[in-house]
Amino acid sequence: MNYPEFVKVAPELGLDRLFDYGIPQRLRGRIQLGQRLRVPWGKRSIMAYAVEFPLRPEVEQVKDVEEVAGEKPLIPSGLCQLARWMADYYACDLGAALRTILPGPVRSHEGGGKMAWWISPVPGREEMAKEILRGAKAQEKAWLHLLGCGGGWQTVLVKESGAGTAVWRALVDRGLAERSEKRLVRGEEAAEGGWPGSETRPELGKEQTEAMLAWEEERQREGGGRPILLEGVTGSGKTEIYLRAMEQVLGEGKNVIILVPEISLTPQTVARFRGRLVGRKIRLSVLHSGQTVAERRESWHEIREGRARVVIGARSALFAPLENLGLIVVDEEHDGGYKQAEAPRYQARDLAVVRGRTEGAPVILGSATPCLESGWNADRDKYRRVRLTQRVDGAKLPKVHIVDLRKEDKPSGGGPILLSEELVTALKSRREKGEQSLVLLNRRGYAPSVQCPHCGKVEECDRCAVPMTYHRIDGKLRCHFCDADRASPVRCRECGSPVLKYTGAGTERLEEGVTEIMPGVRLTRMDSDSMKARGAHAKALTEFREGRTDILLGTQMIAKGLHFPNVTCVGVVGIDGALNLPDFRASERVFQLLVQVAGRAGRGEVAGEVFVQTYTPFHPAIQFARHHDVDGFREQELEYRKAHGYPPFRRAILLSFSGSSEAQTLASAEHVVKKLRLAWGDKVEVPDPCPAPIARVEGRFRFHVFLLVDRGVPILGDLKREVLAPKWPSGLKVSVDVDPQDLL
Repeated sequence: MNYPEFVKVAPELGLDRLFDYGIPQRLRGRIQLGQRLRVPWGKRSIMAYAVEFPLRPEVEQVKDVEEVAGEKPLIPSGLCQLARWMADYYACDLGAALRTILPGPVRSHEGGGKMAWWISPVPGREEMAKEILRGAKAQEKAWLHLLGCGGGWQTVLVKESGAGTAVWRALVDRGLAERSEKRLVRGEEAAEGGWPGSETRPELGKEQTEAMLAWEEERQREGGGRPILLEGVTGSGKTEIYLRAMEQVLGEGKNVIILVPEISLTPQTVARFRGRLVGRKIRLSVLHSGQTVAERRESWHEIREGRARVVIGARSALFAPLENLGLIVVDEEHDGGYKQAEAPRYQARDLAVVRGRTEGAPVILGSATPCLESGWNADRDKYRRVRLTQRVDGAKLPKVHIVDLRKEDKPSGGGPILLSEELVTALKSRREKGEQSLVLLNRRGYAPSVQCPHCGKVEECDRCAVPMTYHRIDGKLRCHFCDADRASPVRCRECGSPVLKYTGAGTERLEEGVTEIMPGVRLTRMDSDSMKARGAHAKALTEFREGRTDILLGTQMIAKGLHFPNVTCVGVVGIDGALNLPDFRASERVFQLLVQVAGRAGRGEVAGEVFVQTYTPFHPAIQFARHHDVDGFREQELEYRKAHGYPPFRRAILLSFSGSSEAQTLASAEHVVKKLRLAWGDKVEVPDPCPAPIARVEGRFRFHVFLLVDRGVPILGDLKREVLAPKWPSGLKVSVDVDPQDLL
C-alpha cells in the first residue's frame, strides 16, 4: 500500500500558515488527519497537527516528523475540516482554531486519569445464565441488574445492587460478565442526585407531531437536510422534540451533541436526557468550563474512546470528538452565551450548522425568541421553520403587566424604586398561596455607582473608564471589567465630603429590599457573586424545585431554560438601562430577555403573571414582549436593520485596537483604516476609528473600527493581512471580531 510521504502541519505555536514535513518510513501508515505530531523546529521540537497530505512539498528540502503522539488522531477528520472553516471565516490562524477544538487539559496531558473496573454483560449468554446461576441467588440478582443497566463501574454496581465485589468477580469467572480497566471521569462513581429524570414518554401534541415529521423529512435529504429552526413559545415542549430526535438517532447507532447556553442549565438538561436513557446501554457525558482540569480531560477521552454517545454542555461541547454524528441540538439558540469573547471569536450556533453540514448531521436550533439572523435564514428557506404556538397541556401564556415607574411614589430616602406596589402585592399573595416567584435584575452588586452629592465626583476604576460598583457584602468597590477592588471610601476622594450617595440598585440591594418588605421569606440570590462555589447552581435550583425557596432572585441566569411548574409570578426590575446601550442589538436583547423570563411563569396548573417595571413603558421591545409578539417585533426590527444596513442584511466586523499609549493606539487604527480604504475604495465603507464605548479597560486605551460589509465581499483576507499579520508595536493588541455580539 502506498502511504503518504509528506504531511502539512499546523503548529501549536499559532502561526498563520502550514509547514511541510517528510514522513519517515517507520511512521508511514501511522499518521492520519488530526494526528498530533512532534516535529523539529529550529533547534527544538514542537507539537503540531496533521491537516493535509500533499503529493509533494512546496519547498525542496523538508525535515522529517520525529514522533507520532498517540495511536489514534486526537482530532477527528470532521473537526479538522471545521477548524479550517473557523480559520477562514473568523479571520484567525489555523493553530488557534485547532487549540480551541482540542482543549488545553488534553493537549497538556494526553493520557492520565484514574483507572477503574468497568463490568459489562457478555452478549448471548442470557439462556445459559439460568442454568449456570441455579441456586446462586446473589449472583442471579447481580446478573439481572447488569442486564438492565447494560454495564457500569464496579463501585457503582456494588452500591446499586447490594452485591459485593466477590459476586461480580464470580460472574466474570463464570463467563457471564467481562471486566476491563478504563479511564474514570472523576466523580462518576457516585450515584446521580439532584434533578430527577424520567423514563416516561408523554404523548405528543398535534404541533409536536408535525415538528417531528418535518425533522424526519429534512434528515432524509442529502447531507442531513436544512437546519430546523424550532420556534416554540415558552413551555411548548421543545425539549420533548429534542428527546425524541435523540432516541431515533441513537437507535440508528449514531451520536448526539446537545448545547445549552449556560452552565447553570446543565444539571436540569442532563437529568432530563439521562432519565430518557435509563435502561439503555448508552452513556452520557458532560463538557463545560466549570469542570476541573482533570474532569474535562477525562470526559474528553471518554468521548473520544467511544464510551459516551451523548454529549451535553455549553458552547465548547460543540467540539466534542464524536464520530458518526447524527444530531446537533442548540437550545436557546438566540443566547449571547454562544459567542466566544476571546480569539478565535466563534459563534457556536453558526458553527453547529457548519459542523452538521460537514458531517451530514441534522441540526435543530430551538428558541421561543430566535435571533434575527436565524429567522432571516428561515425566511429565505436556508433553514426550515417549525412552529409550536401552544403550551403543552393547554397551559396559558402569562399575563404581562407593564408598571409605569413614572407614576410611582418616590421612596422617602430618595433612593431608587426597587419594587412597585403592584409587584410587592403579587409577591406576597403568591407566597401566601404556597406558590413561587422569580425576580430578575440584570445587574449584580449593591449599587452600580457611588457619587459625592457636593462635588459630583463618581468613584471610578483607576484602570477602566467606568464607575465602580459597590458590593455591600464585603464593603468594597469592584470594577466589573478588570475585577479590581478597593475598600469603599468613607469620604469623597475629591473634596473630602463625608456624605456619599449610592446610586441605582443591584441584586444585593434588591435582596435586602425584598427581605425587608417580606420578613421571613425564603429567598435565594443567583448571580456570579453568590454562585462561585462548586455546585452552587445545581444546589440553588434543586432547593427551589423542591419548594424550599419562595423567591429566586438574580441576573439573567434565572431567565432562560428553567422549568418550575410552581412559579406563578415573575418580576422584572431595572430593564431600562439595557435599552440605552450603544449597540444595534440592544432592543433585540431586551425583547428576548423579557419574553424568556416571562415564560418561566404559569407552566403548571395555575396561571402566571409578569410585572415589568420601567420608565419607558411604550418602547417597542417592551410592548411587543407584553403581547408575546415575536413576529411583530421581528418585522419592525428588520425594517430598522435594513434601513441602517445592519445584520442580517450586511455583515458586521469589529476591529479593536488597545494599548497603553492613547496616541500610538489611535495612530495604528488610522493606519489600518488608510490601508483598507486604498484596497477597497468605494466597495467597502470604512469609517474613521473612534473611542470604544468603554474607552479604557485595565489601563489600556481602546479604539474601534466598525465595518458593515455587503455579503459576498471577500474582505477577510485583507483583514488578516493588514490587521493580524503585521508586527505591531510592543504592547499593542489588535483583534478582528466577525459577527460581533458585544460592541462595548
